[in-house]
Amino acid sequence: MNQLSELGTSRRQQKNEETRRKLYGAMEQIMNEYDYNTVTIRNICKVAGVAYGSFYNLFENKETFLMYYLSYDFLEYQKKYYEKRPEFEHMNNIEKSIDIFVCCANYNVEKGIKFIRGFYLPNNGSLFPNADVPDKDYAFTPLVRQGSEILDKAKEGGELPASVDSREMIYMYCYLFNGITFNWCLSGGKMDMVAWTERVLKSYAGTKQRENG
Repeated sequence: MNQLSELGTSRRQQKNEETRRKLYGAMEQIMNEYDYNTVTIRNICKVAGVAYGSFYNLFENKETFLMYYLSYDFLEYQKKYYEKRPEFEHMNNIEKSIDIFVCCANYNVEKGIKFIRGFYLPNNGSLFPNADVPDKDYAFTPLVRQGSEILDKAKEGGELPASVDSREMIYMYCYLFNGITFNWCLSGGKMDMVAWTERVLKSYAGTKQRENG
């Protein structure tokens, strides 16, 4: 009986994963036509060929779906990005903490101005990490987790003063990166987002390295 139950659970999990991938694939197509305000769950389900009720078996609402979609899509991109950048392993921890955001800037550029501008709207709450609510997930959650671990290692290795709050620092990276991305959108994609991301985060990291306890 237990084996049958486990088999049923495994099949449900597999079906859920297939449904999730269909919805993510549909989102990729839809964002060329809609933005955050105009896309609807029914739009997504129709393009995905997924029943409306199946969406709610996996996601609470549109904002939650978009948050997980962005996180999933970025992590897939990041994996391929670093397969081509073995030099990442030889960077110090401060450089690594900045480079994961440089990777995200490259992701945005590759996705294109129309796609990213469709997400970067003030009422899209999934984009904005809130340091006051650390347990809530956001589209930036993978970067917050990765960056916090890297900056903790930077403190352990003496690259940052012990007084620096690594989680607060990574949230500041996120806020700065959001500002850079919004300006990139306002420029119609003409601004060099990759260069500005590296420049601004390096400047901020430098102030934290010089901080006295």
